[in-house]
Amino acid sequence: MMKKISMSFLALFLMVFTIKAQELPQPSPYAEVLQRVGLTDVTVQYSRPGVKDRVIFGELEPFDQVWRTGANSATQIILSTDAKIGGKDVKAGTYSIMSLPNKEGNWKVYINSDLGVQENTYKAENNVAEVDVKSMKTASKVESMSFWFANVKPGSMDLMFAWENTSWSISIEVDFKTIAAENIEAAIKETKSAFRVYNNSAKYNLDNDLDLNKALEWSTMSVKMEEKFWNVYTLSLIQNKLGMKKEALATAKKSLEMSTKAEYQPYVKMNTDNIAKWSKK
Repeated sequence: MMKKISMSFLALFLMVFTIKAQELPQPSPYAEVLQRVGLTDVTVQYSRPGVKDRVIFGELEPFDQVWRTGANSATQIILSTDAKIGGKDVKAGTYSIMSLPNKEGNWKVYINSDLGVQENTYKAENNVAEVDVKSMKTASKVESMSFWFANVKPGSMDLMFAWENTSWSISIEVDFKTIAAENIEAAIKETKSAFRVYNNSAKYNLDNDLDLNKALEWSTMSVKMEEKFWNVYTLSLIQNKLGMKKEALATAKKSLEMSTKAEYQPYVKMNTDNIAKWSKK
């Protein structure tokens, strides 16, 4: 008797284990897109339902009724830092993307703090941002619902959506300059003797038209710690940008001499070109 019970229990255990271990293709497969903008990682996690010869907006997804903007569970957006979504401030974190389709194309997109939200549990008080978006008709049919990023710039980009014959976009902006400045200050404090850190910080300010006097201070510190043809070159660029023409020319000649000795042709050419250009002024 005990043997039969044991065998029955074993059979039940194997059946349950088999069911749990079974993995099959899903009608609306999981998808994930990630994009770094500035110093912020933005991730969108969602399921991709297909059109499958159905009328989506106005029938499967009724107009003027809140929608989880995907299948299975609400689409989620993850921000590694604070950001602006559609011009609205949103703190770093994970949120659901809910939306309200509209026949005239005047959609609303809701960034919602309830990660388990469904259409029948949606509460407006959980919205951290509500954004009006204008939908557009796609040039061709989009079979599988899609999110992607476009127009990526140092501090902004667009989150794009398309399904069936409808698309919309929503802007995402980040304050990368403040974060970068904090990272520079932290790196300098941690590594007082790191001439590379000073050079990189100076070049960042130069490339992004930020505080050039600070860039000059950092670049000068880098060169004082250890002279390399590349950090001397950075110093020459900053001096020239600040209108220190005589100093810039002398520094460029020094970088040329060092890069020639190192047989590093890219810097030989850049210094030669700068010397020729600055000597004419």
